[in-house]
Amino acid sequence: MELIKKVNELGEDEALDFYENMFNALADKIRLKIINEISKSPNKSLCVCDLEEKLELKQSKLSYHLKKLVKANILIPEKHGTWNYYKINEEQIQVVLSEDTCCKIF
Repeated sequence: MELIKKVNELGEDEALDFYENMFNALADKIRLKIINEISKSPNKSLCVCDLEEKLELKQSKLSYHLKKLVKANILIPEKHGTWNYYKINEEQIQVVLSEDTCCKIF
């Protein structure tokens, strides 16, 4: 999924779909904890195995939440050997949390 830099260039329905997907992905306590743990890590990237341990979640449940965050382009997956690492897509977060979004959508 590509980064959407200018949501105002989308049609109204596309923009609403974009915001719905983003806010849906962010509207979950576990997913917010995932983002928080990644943001606190020294290199701003965490392995799935580290997230499992820190959040005390089974791999299947964690995978479900990671998939939603990746689909919304909030997290960027990186494969290192046999492990997947995730980092926050800071640019995408800024698109959603910009002053224009908070004050007006269209």
